[in-house]
Amino acid sequence: MAHSNFPAGTLRYAVLAAFLLVPFGAGAEALKTTPAAVPSSTTDAANFCASIRDPAAEARFAWQAEQLKVLEAKLSDTLKKLEARKAELQAMTDRRDAEAKQVEARMTDIFTRMRPDAAALQLAAMDPSMAVSVLGKLPPRAASAVLNEMEASRAAQLAEAMGGRNPNFRKTQTNGAQSR
Repeated sequence: MAHSNFPAGTLRYAVLAAFLLVPFGAGAEALKTTPAAVPSSTTDAANFCASIRDPAAEARFAWQAEQLKVLEAKLSDTLKKLEARKAELQAMTDRRDAEAKQVEARMTDIFTRMRPDAAALQLAAMDPSMAVSVLGKLPPRAASAVLNEMEASRAAQLAEAMGGRNPNFRKTQTNGAQSR
C-alpha cells in the first residue's frame, strides 16, 4: 500500500465509494475532475448562529418571562400565607390582651375589696411593676389606704414609680408592710 495518513481500511473504502458513486461511462473523467469547493464549516456555523440568534433570544426571553410568572405566583402564594398567619397572630394577641385586661380588672376589684393592711402585705410581696400597675388602677381612696399601711420607704418607691419618676426602682425589702 502507498504511504498515507489514513488507516489502510479508510483509503480502500474511499476508493470503493468513488467507483460506486461515479456513473460507469464517465468513470475516468469523473476521477480526473476536481471536486466542487466545499464551503467552510466555520461560515456555515456562523451563518447558522446568525440565523437563529434572534429566535433564540426571543425564546430565552419567553422562558425567563415564564419563570418570572412562576416565581411571582409562588411569591404571591407565600404573601397570602404570611398575611393569613399575621391575621391569626393578631387575633391571638387581641385575645391575650383582652384576657389580660380582664385579669387586671379582676385583680383591681379584689384589691379594692381587701382590707388595706392585707392588700399592703400582698402588694409588698409582688413584683414592683405589677404592684404599681394594681395601685394605679385602684380608686384613689383605696390606694392611699394601702400605701398608708406599707413601710414608708416601700410606699415612697411605689408612689414615685406610679408618678413615673422612678421607673427603674428595685425591690429593697421582701416585706413592705409596717409592723405594729
